[in-house]
Amino acid sequence: MLDHFSWLHIPALLSATLMFFGGLFHGLLKPQAALLTWGMTDEIARSREAQIVYYGHTMRTSTLGLLVFALYLQGDLAAVDTTMVVMGGYCGIADVITIWYHGNQRVIPVRLLSVLCIAGWGIAGMTASSSL
Repeated sequence: MLDHFSWLHIPALLSATLMFFGGLFHGLLKPQAALLTWGMTDEIARSREAQIVYYGHTMRTSTLGLLVFALYLQGDLAAVDTTMVVMGGYCGIADVITIWYHGNQRVIPVRLLSVLCIAGWGIAGMTASSSL
């Protein structure tokens, strides 16, 4: 099942791990802290309404991480790369835009760099290239 492992898979698996477990446990158990980590202001993070809505974000994030694991275990490395493009290029950029308008703008450079790296890895097909 894991006989196709390569060091080039580590970025996808690391991203999946952080998204799945970070999204699932941090977002569900400590929504205020998760909102602050994500880049929201103190005022928004303290809001019970924002915390409730954040549960949806948490489930989206953990679902994407779980999807990468499932596709990886199936050996569909091209689909792992495609999922990384969606995670970084679509969901990640949407997160950055949300933080730009409503959050702590100081976190944007790091967040933008991280989502562009995830999307870039997927666009380049780096995970699937290791199986060629």
